[in-house]
Amino acid sequence: MPLLVALALSGLGRDALKVAGGLGLACLISLAFAVSSLTPFTGAAAPGQAVVGAHLDEIPPGQLAVMQQAGASCGLPWQILAAVAKVESDFGRNMATSSAGAIGYGQFEPGTWTTYGHGGNPYDYHDTLPAMARYLCASGAPGDMRAALFAYNHAQWYVDQVLAVAIRYGYGQSSAPTNRVVELARSQIGMPYVWGASDPRVGFDCSGLVEWVYAQVGVALPRTAQAQYDATLRLSQAQLQPGDLVFFANTYPSAEPITHVGIYLGNGLMVNAANPTDGVGQMPVFTGYWAAHYAGGGRVRT
Repeated sequence: MPLLVALALSGLGRDALKVAGGLGLACLISLAFAVSSLTPFTGAAAPGQAVVGAHLDEIPPGQLAVMQQAGASCGLPWQILAAVAKVESDFGRNMATSSAGAIGYGQFEPGTWTTYGHGGNPYDYHDTLPAMARYLCASGAPGDMRAALFAYNHAQWYVDQVLAVAIRYGYGQSSAPTNRVVELARSQIGMPYVWGASDPRVGFDCSGLVEWVYAQVGVALPRTAQAQYDATLRLSQAQLQPGDLVFFANTYPSAEPITHVGIYLGNGLMVNAANPTDGVGQMPVFTGYWAAHYAGGGRVRT
């Protein structure tokens, strides 16, 4: 023991202790990095990633009632309010002021809160959820949900994240399957066109969007526009209803005549993943370019 004490007090011993201390610090830093790297898998969300842990029964019941009432005031699905609340403050569990100065339950900028808060308390969900609904509806919701969410937080990853969480809460799952199809299709407006993709985290091509939307309501469709045409019931233009499919021929060179598909919204409009320039958008079916290639309507057999 005296020998060990002497060694520790010697220069050699002190150097050894420094090395050991440095190694210990390096291990702690590595551990911290490993923990932070795992946060996307434990429920936290990085920009552009869905909140993995989102599930319906995590919404506080008292807040849910206010969300439903606030959303009904302007036709906004309550699931959108719930998703914004989840992403912004985790239902009030983290209301720290952001680096940009955003405050409270809904992370409003003070000037925006002055306009939409109606004199309420930004840290109280009773006041904040109605303000969130007012702001989103003034920004285009529920008609253009992506534009409204982009106005709330100017980042495409944020829009994607909120919609992904809202879908986990049941967004788009109304009583009528065709209504759910239309809502889900509209929720993807603004997404990029990616050839071969059928994933809201990445983008869509035309048939990939159709396949994904119908998969959300429990209907499996083939992957390509031609195969979807072959799998659906033929409809005249007069028979088309919202949620039906509209098909187009020879929009690019192909061995198959049907090369494009969209989801009919009614009033001569569709949502489709058009091309790399236009992405997913709402467009007329029976005028302009698409009218020249229109090949007929189809109804999905459910």
